[in-house]
Amino acid sequence: MDPTLVAVAAGFGAGAALVGWLGRGRAGRARTLAAVLPFLPVSIGTWYLAMATGWAVRAGDRVVHWGRFADGILAIPLLVFVLSVLADADRETTATGMAIGGYSMAVTLVATLTTGAAKLAWLGVAVGAFCALLWVLFGPLSRAARDSADAAPAFDRARNAVVALFLLYPVVWILGAPGFALAPDLPLLPARVAIDAALKIGVPLFVLARTPRRTD
Repeated sequence: MDPTLVAVAAGFGAGAALVGWLGRGRAGRARTLAAVLPFLPVSIGTWYLAMATGWAVRAGDRVVHWGRFADGILAIPLLVFVLSVLADADRETTATGMAIGGYSMAVTLVATLTTGAAKLAWLGVAVGAFCALLWVLFGPLSRAARDSADAAPAFDRARNAVVALFLLYPVVWILGAPGFALAPDLPLLPARVAIDAALKIGVPLFVLARTPRRTD
């Protein structure tokens, strides 16, 4: 068992407890957000623990810790759901964004497990899915937020933070061994942990700070 990954998993467990504690006493849509947000650090923490205990597959001469992608298949739809609640979006838009987000991560896993021309083909599919997700975030969700004067400021800031952090993942993927190993000496674990912490603890804390507590 890798003690570093166990410590990282424990850190995300503590982050989940913090998010849950700060989310208490909410009402309405804020209560829905408070119920969902702790699952973001719980999910990634679970998969770091899985990686610590050796859950991985071999892809050629590489070891792929597929738990990171399993987390993304859950976490990205959850983040889209959170943004949809902030934007007060309709169910169709919410479901579409969540489905595209999960699909984009699933095909990224396929791209990671393949090599050669197939890898490039699946990477192209993943990039296309990610562009479709950006269209949902900056199109229908943004329009829904603008239609609700109270939703727009919090939604815009949360969306921009989420997208900025999303964009860091493919950069690390391409540079590291799971992608094209353009920077084989890149410290992947610290880079991934930092992005995961910002996205799955930092963003929930940001959202909670901008949603009201129950006043009655």
